[in-house]
Amino acid sequence: MEIFPGRRANVRFEFLNVKSVRDSLSYLPAGIAAPAAFWFVVLLFSGASPAQNLADNWARCEGSDPDASIVACTALVESGKEDNENQAVAFNSRGIAFAVKGQQEQAITDFNRAIQLEPDYAGAFSNRANAHAAKGEFDRAIADYNRAIQLKPDDSDAFNYRGVAYAVMGQLDKAIEDFDRAIQLKPGNAGAWNNRGSAYDSIGDYERAVADFDKAIELKPDDAEAYSNRGNAYTDEHHFDNAIADYTQALRLNPGDVQSYYNRGARYLAKGQFDEAITDFGQALRIRPDLAEACNSRGIAWEGKGQEKQAISDFDQAIRAKPDYAEAYGNRCFSHALEGQLSLALEDCNKALMLRPNDVATLNRRGLVYLKMNDAERAIADYSAVLVMNPVMASALYGRGLAKWRTGDTASALEDMNAAKSIQADVGGQFAKWGVTGKP
Repeated sequence: MEIFPGRRANVRFEFLNVKSVRDSLSYLPAGIAAPAAFWFVVLLFSGASPAQNLADNWARCEGSDPDASIVACTALVESGKEDNENQAVAFNSRGIAFAVKGQQEQAITDFNRAIQLEPDYAGAFSNRANAHAAKGEFDRAIADYNRAIQLKPDDSDAFNYRGVAYAVMGQLDKAIEDFDRAIQLKPGNAGAWNNRGSAYDSIGDYERAVADFDKAIELKPDDAEAYSNRGNAYTDEHHFDNAIADYTQALRLNPGDVQSYYNRGARYLAKGQFDEAITDFGQALRIRPDLAEACNSRGIAWEGKGQEKQAISDFDQAIRAKPDYAEAYGNRCFSHALEGQLSLALEDCNKALMLRPNDVATLNRRGLVYLKMNDAERAIADYSAVLVMNPVMASALYGRGLAKWRTGDTASALEDMNAAKSIQADVGGQFAKWGVTGKP
C-alpha cells in the first residue's frame, strides 16, 4: 500500500514575529521602553508620575504581551498628547498585537491608520503586507511589500517576506530572487536561508536546498523548522536515515511539532520499520487527534504488520475525521479484502474511485477484490485499465493473468504472469499471501 505523506508547507510564515517600527526614529527592540524623546514635553511638568505612566504605556505598547499592548497603545492614541508620528507608531504596534492574536482585520485597520498619518512608513506597509498574507490575500501583500521596499530598499525582511508570498503563489523564480536579495542585504538572515532552501527543494534542486538549510542551522542552531525542512529535502533525495536524524533533532528542539512526528513516521514506514512508524503516528495523533493523514498512515503500518483489524480501525478513524479522504477508502478497501470482507471492500473501492476517478492504486485493489469474488471479467477490466496507465505494474499484470486463466484464456494468462514475474520475481507469492492462487 502506498504512503501518502502530505507533509509540508515549503516556506516559513513568520510574518509577524518582529515589530517593524518607524524608520526615521531610533527605536529600541520591542519590549524595551522607547527613547525619552517621545515624552520630553511631559517631563516639563512637575512630578514624575505622568512621565512614568507615559513611559510605561510606550513600553507595554511595544511589548510582547498582545493584550497589554492593545490597552497601552489605545491609551496613547486616545491621549491627544502624541503627534502624528508617534500616533502612527502606536497604531502600528497595536496592529501587530491584533495580528498576533489572529485578528487580521483589526490589524489592517490599524496599519491603515498608521499609513494615513505617516504615508512613508515602510514598517507599517510591511506589517500590513504580513496581515494580508496571513489572510491569504497575496496580491495585496505583494503590493504592500513593493511599497515597503521602495521606501526602504535595504530591508532584508521585506524581501524575505515578499519571497514567501511569491513562493505560496507558486512563483518560485521570483521567490528565489527575493531570498537572494534578502541574503545579500543581511547574510545573517537565517529565515531567508531557510526559505530559499525550501524553494530550492520545491523545484527539485535538493543539493542547494540542503546547503541552504545547513547555513540556516549554522546561523540559528536551535531552529527546529530548519531541521525539519532539511529532513524534507533529505526525504526527497531518498536519504531516509538523514531525514529521520533531522526530524529527531527538530523534535528535541520542539517536542510539540506534530509535522515532524508525522514526517518521521512516514520515513520509518518507507523503511518498513512499522513499530517505530506506529509510535510516531500515535504521537502525532496525541497532539492532533483529528489528523486524518496520521490515522491513515498508521493504518498502513498496521497492515504492514499483518494486523488488518487495527488497520481498519485506523482507516475508520481517518474517514470520520475526513469523510472525503479517497486514500483512506482505498486503503480500507484493501484491508477489508485481506480480511475476506469482500462486499465492504468493494463498497470502499467504489467510494474511493467516486472521489478520485481512475486512480491506479484503487483500480488495482478493486481488481483484486473482483478476483477474490471470482468475477474474472470485471477483474480483467480493472487490471487492464491500470495497465493502460502503468504498463509495468507487476501486480496488475499478474492479477490479470490469474483472471484470464479463470476464463480459459491460458496462453494470454501465462504471457501476463510471466511478464509480471520478469518485473517482480515474487509477485506470485505476494498474491498467495493475499489469498489468491492460480496457475504459476
